[in-house]
Amino acid sequence: KSCSTTENLGKVIQLPGSGQEIPKFDLRENDYVFGDLKMGGNAQSIVKNGWLHHTSFLWDYDSDNMQYLTMPSKRPAYRGDRPHAEFLVKLNRYFDNKNDFFTSLHHACQSSFDIEKVQLTKAMEVINELLGGMDAWWQINRTRIVDDI
Repeated sequence: KSCSTTENLGKVIQLPGSGQEIPKFDLRENDYVFGDLKMGGNAQSIVKNGWLHHTSFLWDYDSDNMQYLTMPSKRPAYRGDRPHAEFLVKLNRYFDNKNDFFTSLHHACQSSFDIEKVQLTKAMEVINELLGGMDAWWQINRTRIVDDI
């Protein structure tokens, strides 16, 4: 199914879990959340002939490293002044393995979207045919990969 606007439609789905209660999965201010805890951040690039949506899911991280992150000056309203340790959630808290998470996400999204699972080679064929290949995509896309300086 498609949407003609880029607004957040407030779609909330319940992910089937591995036997334990999982807070509702939601999109809030460009973040994927379980309840009020961020479990994934998103970025989009929209150009004339294509749209790229990228998500970083928080499967696991070293909680001790959260002390090194500073409070961003621009942050979503739902976060408030919560430090990272009280704002983020690890997906491995709710799922035994990554495959279980992605299978649950796939099943939950099927009720709202037409989903076709394809191999990477098929996805690359679409990129090559419709977008002129990755080289062409990077030329028209504002996103850039920068080597370490």
